[in-house]
Amino acid sequence: MIPIIVLIGRTNVGKSTLFNILTKTRDALVINYPGITRDRQYGYCKLQLNQKVMLIDTAGLDMKLNEIQKKAHEQTLIAIKESHLILFVVDAHDGLMAQEYEIAQNIRTHHKKTILIINKIDGVNHASKINEFYSLGFEKIQKISASHNQGIDTLIKKHLIPWTNMTFKKEIINQNIKSKKSPIKVAFIGRPNVGKSTLINGILKEERMITCNIPGTTLDSISTSMKYNCKDYTLVDTAGASKKKKENNKIEKFSIIKTLQTIEKSNVILLILDASLQICHQDLSLADFIINSGKGIVVVMNKCDLLNSLEFKEVKESIKKQLKFLYFSRIHFISALYKKGIFQLFKSIHESYSESKRKISTSMLTRTMHIAIKKHQPPIIKGRRIKLKYAHLGSLNPPKIIIHGNQVKYLSLPYKRYLINFFYNALKIKGTPIQIQFKDNVNPYITNKN
Repeated sequence: MIPIIVLIGRTNVGKSTLFNILTKTRDALVINYPGITRDRQYGYCKLQLNQKVMLIDTAGLDMKLNEIQKKAHEQTLIAIKESHLILFVVDAHDGLMAQEYEIAQNIRTHHKKTILIINKIDGVNHASKINEFYSLGFEKIQKISASHNQGIDTLIKKHLIPWTNMTFKKEIINQNIKSKKSPIKVAFIGRPNVGKSTLINGILKEERMITCNIPGTTLDSISTSMKYNCKDYTLVDTAGASKKKKENNKIEKFSIIKTLQTIEKSNVILLILDASLQICHQDLSLADFIINSGKGIVVVMNKCDLLNSLEFKEVKESIKKQLKFLYFSRIHFISALYKKGIFQLFKSIHESYSESKRKISTSMLTRTMHIAIKKHQPPIIKGRRIKLKYAHLGSLNPPKIIIHGNQVKYLSLPYKRYLINFFYNALKIKGTPIQIQFKDNVNPYITNKN
């Protein structure tokens, strides 16, 4: 179980700025709900090595609302219910607003751990203005300036890391124990009506499979255990894909939080797209989120039966351009309705799972790295060329390659991408993202005079 942290507060108190600082990206998953002008963002915050949380940036929790804002407000309340920790953000420049007493009261009804974040402390000369917020009655308080990156390290080290360790240590241990015996968990992810349920139903009708339904989580998420070619799998149909309920409110029907939780619990993700529709920003953002989660990914273009030969050719060309960042993933063109190409998916699923746990020797990684260096040298910094000395495998699932050298902190992003691409091609890694971490070698002959 990955911890979920939600940022709430009035409009323009700096939630999105704090979100960007914590996730270290502006490319987080953005979901635009029908009829809502305010998007919600989802991203990962890496607290320390192999420890991360899911972060949700919500719409402003303002109490005087029009009809559209009320829908955004409802979604914020759903995010609060699904979360494990609340970061209540307030604005030191504005001072304490009467509305924030109402928000605080609303928070307490959910009985969730809460940290009060006093943002924009830069330029506030009157301590009394900041001290006003203590009357809200929250025990945990952190003063920051998100735009100036002030107080962020303290927030992470003093509050987030200890809370995560204390709250989820047992769950992580139990999850690791269970994962050794678990089947390959495959999540079917995609926008509503791309054919997730149809694909699962088509797969389960095959006679070579043994199936049994497992009670799903809330919001119509259903897991099914099965055996295919002597291998055990669990297929997970994500929230919003069920055809049993035709609810008028599509926002309530599709729970993005449940979908993201499913991604975290799975080994391989099938990103299902509708071949008859253009790839949209949400598809790309979802793909990016899957990559950042470190899960294996297989791209499935469904409903190819709706295309003629010319349209099929255009779809292939479009994929090459729009999904070029998924060059390591297998792409399948299928028709779930007519069961065309659906069982070829299992070869890619198993490949993706195996590659994510593939052990690569230090000698192989170091040799590959030196070949890459020979073809394209690292840049020269301050008269000295950056030296990459050796590489080894830091962890699996996803594979993390750690490269040691001198001045590696000066490596440019394009050169880092070059190395990643080189490892993919040289080692023939398919179906899983890989990560590279750089470490500067410490010279033992340089002593600290202090």
